[in-house]
Amino acid sequence: MNGNGTVPLPHDDAERSSIEHDRDLAWELYDAQPTHPRIAELAQSVLSREPAFTGMINLLALHREACGEIAEARRLLQGLMGRRDHQFLNAVKSLRDLEQAEGNFAEALRLTEIVLREDPEASWLEQMELGAALAYTGQRERSIQLFDEAVRSAAQLGSEEHALALGQRATRLWATMAPPELIVPAVEQAIEADPTDQMLGLVLGFARLYDYRPDDALAQFHALLREDPTLHTAHVGVALTRGFLTPIERGDATLEKMRELGSGEFAWKVLRDKYLGTGLKDALAALDRVMPDALAAALHAPLELDDASQASGLDDVLEWHDGQMPGTGVLWGAEGNFRLLSHAEVAETDAAIEAAEGAFAPWASKSDYFWLIATDDEGRYLLEAMGGRLFCWSSEGPDVEIAPSFADWVWDRVVAFGGRDARVGA
Repeated sequence: MNGNGTVPLPHDDAERSSIEHDRDLAWELYDAQPTHPRIAELAQSVLSREPAFTGMINLLALHREACGEIAEARRLLQGLMGRRDHQFLNAVKSLRDLEQAEGNFAEALRLTEIVLREDPEASWLEQMELGAALAYTGQRERSIQLFDEAVRSAAQLGSEEHALALGQRATRLWATMAPPELIVPAVEQAIEADPTDQMLGLVLGFARLYDYRPDDALAQFHALLREDPTLHTAHVGVALTRGFLTPIERGDATLEKMRELGSGEFAWKVLRDKYLGTGLKDALAALDRVMPDALAAALHAPLELDDASQASGLDDVLEWHDGQMPGTGVLWGAEGNFRLLSHAEVAETDAAIEAAEGAFAPWASKSDYFWLIATDDEGRYLLEAMGGRLFCWSSEGPDVEIAPSFADWVWDRVVAFGGRDARVGA
């Protein structure tokens, strides 16, 4: 009798071989194409012939998750956990990963703790998992301690394990949105141990920009492109780095001015948003899922980008909705009652700034770039400045920073309307 109370069925050698073949094929298919329909057929066939092979339930759950059937995947894994057989820990780990991917960080932490309770001899990798779970639930200090402890544990197992652990620590610091000042030294150590890790090489390049070392950043991105000329993010890095260097080389700016504008922080945010799905387009898509009907009705139709002139609005916002009905800013439920500007309103305001008319006269002397986004219809405006930061401008006082970016402002609205915040640790 098995640990789950299931008596293995008697099989001759040929039948046993056939079952094991189908089991292995199902896993191979999952590795190659997780959504392949044959996976479910094979797994169910194996279970019908040999119920003791409960690893197929885990595989089915992983397959359902890959197909977007989250509730069914969760049901299968919870059922497998309830059996308390030899697949218990695998089921807990799979459910932990599912809940973390779904943003249920408290539940992921609970499941991670179960793994370590059930397996006191768990590997350093499980320590890393606990560290990540703690970071996702806001316990950053303890998380960092566990990452470091895991690296020390791995070092006792030899240089290969140590290199793996250094890479895992850097990757998890990055994935949990740790402050760049923590990520940079961890990435440098990991790259020194394994220079072939492409993702960490990208992070290092953007970290150099964050540190306002554009020459080093450019050298790093060029090195990556020599290895893989198709690496799109490295090309993005080169473009951003040239954005640093060109004004300096022309004498239009200094490195100190770029630091004042927050250009390094902006470059870091570009990479973070790309890989973690926290950018403006992601925020607007999340907002669409939870937006109140009254707000949706107040927004104008999207703008066809080809219709846009060189006005200083944010293209992603205008393509989403070309402004909002005047007087409806209160529908956002945010301080200031700002409503979105249309492309035409942005162009009109740009013209007034260019002509230095009335209240807009102070803007005419600004040398910095900015993107107009919203107004309260009473003389105040939201604008995203160079460096990505969101400011409130009024002729009655100095610029006031409202949020790290307009994307962050939108994510705050998503949360206020009951949606899930994709910004880890926000």
